[in-house]
Amino acid sequence: MPGAEEQIIHRLLTAIDNDSSVSQRRLSLDIGIAVGSVNWYLKRCLSKGLIKLKHAPVKRYIYYLTPRGFEEKSRLTAAYLQRSLELYRQGRQECSQFVRDCVSRGKVRVFLAGDGDLAEIAYLSSLGTAVKIQAVIDRFSERSSCAGVPVFTTLAAAITATGGGQPDAILLTDLSRPRRSYASVVEQAIRTGLSTDAVHIPGVLNFKPDISRE
Repeated sequence: MPGAEEQIIHRLLTAIDNDSSVSQRRLSLDIGIAVGSVNWYLKRCLSKGLIKLKHAPVKRYIYYLTPRGFEEKSRLTAAYLQRSLELYRQGRQECSQFVRDCVSRGKVRVFLAGDGDLAEIAYLSSLGTAVKIQAVIDRFSERSSCAGVPVFTTLAAAITATGGGQPDAILLTDLSRPRRSYASVVEQAIRTGLSTDAVHIPGVLNFKPDISRE
């Protein structure tokens, strides 16, 4: 099972374990996938014997983990923790190098594209340096701040709120939707007159943009 699918199923099983009456719409919001995809993954978990369901009033269902489901959740939790440790190590190394490069080139005003763990790692990497992480851009985030840095839905809003000046660099930090976030922030950068070269992709995201489409 690919890593991305493992993460979705891990979050699905965890959510059900925390609240057996959770709705598919709530699962969709929490996991970040479409309701139709939630339904597909639930059916997959049912077929694998990881969960069971029973009818509840008002056309609702109650989901609960089977013993096999608890075992799978534990396995996926261990795998998640291992990936998280590896992510932190690689992410911290790459973000620290990015910050050093910014300092050497006099680029001190930095935005991040994507809320979450990697954004927090980037912020930690900037502490004690001349680089100032001033904004996080993420139109899907439900948070108003990340590690104390304000989160904005658009690049234009971030520029306006932080004094009106363009960032010297933007670091892509969206772990769950890197390609979509990259395409979005590049499009916004072009609209604001910022060079697309200002957008940096850390290797931990494991993708390269299609230059021909930019």
